Amino acid sequence: MSKQLENRGSFAPDRREFLKGIGGLTLVIGSTGLISACSRDQAEQMLAAQPREIEPNIWVTISSDDTVTIQFPATEMGQGSSTTLPLILADELDADWNNVVVETVSVHDEAYGNPFFQNMLYTAGSLTVQAYFEPLRRAGAQARKLLMQSAADVWDVSVGDLVTEPSAVVHPASGQRLRYGELVGLIEMPAPLPEVDDTDLKPYGTHRYLGTDMPRRDMPAKSNGTAEFGIDAQVPGMVYASVLRAPVEGEAPMEINDSAARAIDGVTDVVPLPWGVAVVAETYEASKWGKEALDVTWSQTSEFRNAELEADIEDYATRAEDLSQSGNTWRSAGDVEAAMEGAAEIVEATYRTDPAYHAQMEPMNATVNVTENGKAAEIWVSTQTQSLSILGAAEFLETTPDKITLHPMYIGGGYGRRTLRRQKYVEDALLVSKAIGKPVKVIWTREDDVKDGTFRNASAQCLRAGFDEDGQLVAWHHRVAAPRVLEYMNPPRWEAANGRDVIAMLGSESSRYDIPNFLAEHVITNRRSRVCAWRGVATSYTKFAAESFVDELAHARGVDPLEFRMELCRNNPRGRAVLEAVAEMADWARPRENTALGLALAGYSSTFAAGIAEVSVDAASGVVSVHNYWLAADAGYLLAPSNSEAQLEGNVIFGISNALRERIEIRGGQVVQSNFYDYPVLRMNEIPNIEVRAISTDYPPTGMGEIGLASTGAALANAVFAATGARVRHLPLTPARIQAAMQA
Repeated sequence: MSKQLENRGSFAPDRREFLKGIGGLTLVIGSTGLISACSRDQAEQMLAAQPREIEPNIWVTISSDDTVTIQFPATEMGQGSSTTLPLILADELDADWNNVVVETVSVHDEAYGNPFFQNMLYTAGSLTVQAYFEPLRRAGAQARKLLMQSAADVWDVSVGDLVTEPSAVVHPASGQRLRYGELVGLIEMPAPLPEVDDTDLKPYGTHRYLGTDMPRRDMPAKSNGTAEFGIDAQVPGMVYASVLRAPVEGEAPMEINDSAARAIDGVTDVVPLPWGVAVVAETYEASKWGKEALDVTWSQTSEFRNAELEADIEDYATRAEDLSQSGNTWRSAGDVEAAMEGAAEIVEATYRTDPAYHAQMEPMNATVNVTENGKAAEIWVSTQTQSLSILGAAEFLETTPDKITLHPMYIGGGYGRRTLRRQKYVEDALLVSKAIGKPVKVIWTREDDVKDGTFRNASAQCLRAGFDEDGQLVAWHHRVAAPRVLEYMNPPRWEAANGRDVIAMLGSESSRYDIPNFLAEHVITNRRSRVCAWRGVATSYTKFAAESFVDELAHARGVDPLEFRMELCRNNPRGRAVLEAVAEMADWARPRENTALGLALAGYSSTFAAGIAEVSVDAASGVVSVHNYWLAADAGYLLAPSNSEAQLEGNVIFGISNALRERIEIRGGQVVQSNFYDYPVLRMNEIPNIEVRAISTDYPPTGMGEIGLASTGAALANAVFAATGARVRHLPLTPARIQAAMQA
């Protein structure tokens, strides 16, 4: 399905008026690509035979009514990419933005794929703009170059004498002007299409749209309630299904007593599944009541019944600290072992992190119609990956991807939750629809979504630093004990990764600092819950540990934390710049009364940021109050300033919430939490004053959607230490943990 995300202006081109303006003879591009003269009647006939649209490349179609249709290969989930990506192409094309229609790519086609994700249609990791900026720029420039050359041929002038205005080519010397739609009727697509080099691209800072605050295309529909999310899908003949899933991963229903469920008005079917039992009904409410009325005896054989969070994390910590257990190298520079052996002083600390739930507003759901004897399906779903939704469904049905028709819907929060290759909520609907021969909508309740969630993994990290006799930091060893997350999320991608788990390790590379001997390694542990990428991927815990440790090193050396980081960034001008900016924003050097500041430098991909938290801590309760948070970020050339700042602000809120209270606890393989009452998130009245500064620089644009989170955990922990003298090394920073640290 292609979805139009906005209204557009329309024009009705008068070709006769166009021909009249040219004069008695018309120059037309013929089938040979040459320009020839012809009479008005001949021109009319030739134009009538011409196609009413052209496709200069796979990304853009230009119609004779001046409509410019741009393909959008990502997922709009609140980050504004459905506006930003088309704007990149439209700006280089010099298209009239009012005439632009955006279509979401809804088939698995590697030509549109994200190269960071094996050319899959996949939106995650703040890598969308970074992946598509150059291809879309060049696609727009190529189309613009084609149109300008065509106009030059019509007027018999040099291309260098022409300029473009929104959706028009202009010859300033003569005042002649051709709309793009008019050129569509004259152009014969050349083979090959014109090549584009860097000189054809607009220099940074000269764009018409990029760098300005253009209204987001998705906001009107989301504001007036007309936006259709996955949960809104309606299909003729559709029924509803609710699934009672096994309480522990790997278990299956052994005995099913469904008599009470079938007695509920509206319940039509009960369908056993490998992992649970589905109750089908004419309404969602009846399916839910039927599910709650089921009496199921489960198997008792799963190894996950032994999962206990506290014991598992302690096991992770033991393995992280055991240097005899080598890990998979994530990043290496110099010779850490030799540098540590020769160090005058070694500092060591271990950090722990609990699992975290995505807490997206839209619970998991999917609407599916399975046809062709179970070998074809139509799917309506909120997804971060069109490709994996199609490939996973095809794999599950043992069919081919061309048999899967996908309708990607608006997405009510993702944060990595909707990126798995095998999407269980889709598989629920596939199995039920296949069993009953009808389209089915499956909706997970919030309790289902929490209990059966895929979480940010638990981890333990041991960090060691070596100083030479002059007090210089010469060695850094970062060991992350965590399960293989990528293997669970996407086995083919894991197989291609050669043991490098980006989901578990991102952020531990610490390439922002000048440390000559460096080693980050992944100590692989047993998976003790379902796991998945989480917002910020691993940086929410790797940067918490690394930047807390930097603060510990500064304290050990008796150096101001800002000065210590500035020195470590002596060869990193972008890192120094964001540190200077955030220090100025927070007035770092000013003494505080009753509050304290904590600083963290964060990197995410090629984005740089620094955050400062101002907190107070109630000594009696251990409760942290966050008063201010300042964040400065450099994500290269800034494409959408206000939207970038909004992303930073939202990400800071997300990070503070996680750092102070969000945790999933697992006992006997079962998730303890079930809803927002026992998985609390930051409330509106608890949000501190947040000030952000998005800095535009002359580097290629990178991601803004997750960099704010990377600094929050450490900045808050460092502020708690500054306020209390107690170092808390376990995320989240719960009152009990703060009290324990204060009493230690």
